[in-house]
Amino acid sequence: MSDQVIFNWEKLLSSKRRSKDEEKEITDIWSCDRTEIERDYDRIVFSAPTRRLANKTQVFPMEEHDSIRTRLTHSNEVSNLARGAGVTLCCNGFFKNSNIDRDRLIRDIPALLATIGIVHDMGNPPFGHQGEKAIQDWFSNHLEKNENKNNFQDFLNFDGNAQTLRLVTSLHSADGHFGMDLTTATLSAMVKYPVFNAEKHGFSKGGVFISEKKIFEEVWKKTGLREGIRHPLCYILEICDDIAYATIDAEDTIKKGYASYSDLKNWLKEELGDNDFFNEIYDKILEAVGKFKHRHEKDITSEVQKEVSVEIFRSITINKLLACATDCFAEDFYSEKHKLWFSRGEGIPYEICKNFKYKKEIKALKNFTKNYGFNNTSVLKLELQGRNRIHELMDHVWLGIKNTDEELKTDNHYEKYILSKISVNYLREFKRKHKTAIKPEDKLYAKYQLLTDYISGMTESYLERTYSEILPLYQSFIK
Repeated sequence: MSDQVIFNWEKLLSSKRRSKDEEKEITDIWSCDRTEIERDYDRIVFSAPTRRLANKTQVFPMEEHDSIRTRLTHSNEVSNLARGAGVTLCCNGFFKNSNIDRDRLIRDIPALLATIGIVHDMGNPPFGHQGEKAIQDWFSNHLEKNENKNNFQDFLNFDGNAQTLRLVTSLHSADGHFGMDLTTATLSAMVKYPVFNAEKHGFSKGGVFISEKKIFEEVWKKTGLREGIRHPLCYILEICDDIAYATIDAEDTIKKGYASYSDLKNWLKEELGDNDFFNEIYDKILEAVGKFKHRHEKDITSEVQKEVSVEIFRSITINKLLACATDCFAEDFYSEKHKLWFSRGEGIPYEICKNFKYKKEIKALKNFTKNYGFNNTSVLKLELQGRNRIHELMDHVWLGIKNTDEELKTDNHYEKYILSKISVNYLREFKRKHKTAIKPEDKLYAKYQLLTDYISGMTESYLERTYSEILPLYQSFIK
C-alpha cells in the first residue's frame, strides 16, 4: 500500500515557476494585477498550440459544419465547466480548513481550473484518439526486432495527455528550456495520470513521458505530491471532461443528422427505463418550448422546436450533473474512507463519489454517441483515412530524420527538406536531448520523439497539405 500524502493547499496552489527558485509574491487580490495562476491561463489562451485545436477533431473528423465542435470548442467548454465548479467549491465550504484567504481562493481556484480545462487536450494528435492509436501502431510495426521495446514504451503507448505536458514544459518556448514556464500549481493539476509506468500504480495508462521525468518529480516535490498521487483539482477536471463528453457530443451527433432528438429519448428510455432524472428534464423542455412559442406569437417549425429542445436538454443536463458531481466530490474528499483513497492515489471519479446518483445516466449518454456517432459509417471512413495518412506521413518524415545527428547537418536534399518543415522549437529540443544522450537507445529515443512532436502537433488540414506536398518527393527519393 502506498504511503499517505497530506495535502497542503499552500503547496498545491504554489506560484513557483521552474525558471525561478523563489515563490512569487502573492498578488494583492484587490489590485489590478493578475495573479500568477491567472497569468498561466493567459499564456495558454494566447499560444499557438491552443489555436491549432480549432482544426483538430473532437468527434467528427474534418468537419465542415460550422456549429459542430472542434477540440478548441470542447476545451473551452470544459474550461467553462471547471471554472464554474471552482466557484462552487470556493463557496460551499470545501476550503474551510485550508488556512488560505477566501479572497485569494476565489481568484486562484476558478482560474486554475479554467486553465487546466483549456489545456487538457493540447497535445492530442490530429484525428483525436484514432490519431493516438495510429502513432502507437506505427511504432509497433517499425521498431526493429533487436530493439528493447521497454526503452520505447512512450511511443508504443503514445498518449496525448503526456504530449500536452511535454508541450507546455519543453517544446513551446520563446526563451530558455522551460516551455511556457507555468506555475507548479498548474503543472501538477494538469497531470491526469501522474505516473511514468502505468502498471506500477494501477492507472490505465502512463501520463508523463520519461523525457519529462525530472521535471515532474521536481513539480510534485514543490506541490507536496509524488508519483501516483493526483492533484485534488484534477478530479474536477476529469468530472467536467466526462460530463462535456457525455452531453455535448450527444448534441453534436444530433446536429450532424446522425440521430434525432426522438432517437435520443428512445435510446435513454431503452437503456434506463422510466427515469426520473430525464423525465424532469423533459418536463422543463416542454415548459421552455411553450414559452418560446408564446414569445414568438406564432408556432415555430418542428425543426426549430427540435433544435431548441436539444439545446435545452444539453444545458439542463450539464447543470444537474455538474452540481451533483461537485457536491459529491467535496463531501467525499473529507470523508475518512475516501480521504485515504485520494491521498494514496487510489481514487478515480465516480467510484470515489459514492453519493453520485447519475453514473448510469452518463453511461447511457456516452453509449448513445458511440452507437449513433462514433460508429457511423462516414465517421469510421474518415477516421480510417486519417489513420492511413498518419502512417504514411510518419514513413515519409522518418526517412528524413533517422540518419541525422545532433547538429542536424546533412548533404541529403530530402533530409534537408524534411528538417526545414519542422518547428525550430522542436529541433532545438531535439538537439539538446540528442547531444546529451550517451547510449544509442537514448539517441534513438530523441529521434523518435522529434517524429512524434512533429506529427502530433499538426492540424488535420496541415497534415493533408503536408502529405500531398511530401508524397511525390518521397516517391522520387526512394526510387
